[in-house]
Amino acid sequence: MNQHPAARLTWYAVLLVLALVFSFPLYWMAVNSLQPLFTGMTWFPVRPTLENFRLAFTLQPYWTFFRNSCILALISVGIPIFTSFFSAFAFARLKAKLKGVLFMVILSTMMIPPTVTQIPQLVLFKQYGLLGTYWPWIIGGLGGSPFIIFLYRQFFMNVPKELDEAARIDGCSTFAIIWRIYMPISIPVVATAAIMSFNTSWGGDYLAPFMFLQERQYPLSTQLMQVGYILPSSPNVDLFQVKQAALLIFVLPILIVFLFGQRFLISGIMTGAIKS
Repeated sequence: MNQHPAARLTWYAVLLVLALVFSFPLYWMAVNSLQPLFTGMTWFPVRPTLENFRLAFTLQPYWTFFRNSCILALISVGIPIFTSFFSAFAFARLKAKLKGVLFMVILSTMMIPPTVTQIPQLVLFKQYGLLGTYWPWIIGGLGGSPFIIFLYRQFFMNVPKELDEAARIDGCSTFAIIWRIYMPISIPVVATAAIMSFNTSWGGDYLAPFMFLQERQYPLSTQLMQVGYILPSSPNVDLFQVKQAALLIFVLPILIVFLFGQRFLISGIMTGAIKS
């Protein structure tokens, strides 16, 4: 608030330029999704039409893959959010030997790319007959997410220990402390973790469904990259405009979740980053 008006104006100009740069791919996708078929790529809308959106739903069983994406997102968000909460509470509040070492081991797993472990996982899930089911995501979520555990733990470390002591004097058990104290005050951090997990699951989880699921179970991210849209009478003709329309609908849930949850996202990150 004490900045010079010229400096403030400069920062606003920089932010505006960055906003335009990052939003340009979305604009380009929207413009080309409104173009008639076989007109080529364009930077500005010419003869806009909504026919491509109708074709996006009719040429492929779009809603089936959309439902699959919702199921995977629900599993990938709900289970790690819940299990990571208890793991982070244990690391932040409970006393145990080698707790710090174990926490560093969990954090070290963040440095391993997921693609490195997917082949061993494929072999393991095949041996136990779990391919073609959602069990790989359920089992993976039971152990929690290293990043979410870290985010929760940083937040719990900022909570005064006097709250725990007062609750125990009143006769609260550990689970009662979690339910009555930590869960109500953790809504911003939980929302932050949920938004990040949803974005990763909805838009970034392409390879794992391709390896572990059958084609009818693919989410939208895998289906749009694997099959795409072609002209039924000529399989070699790619319907570029229809694909852009399908991709635009695909990214809408991510934009909606971000717009409605950005205040929780900002407050959750700031709360977990500041050490009292």
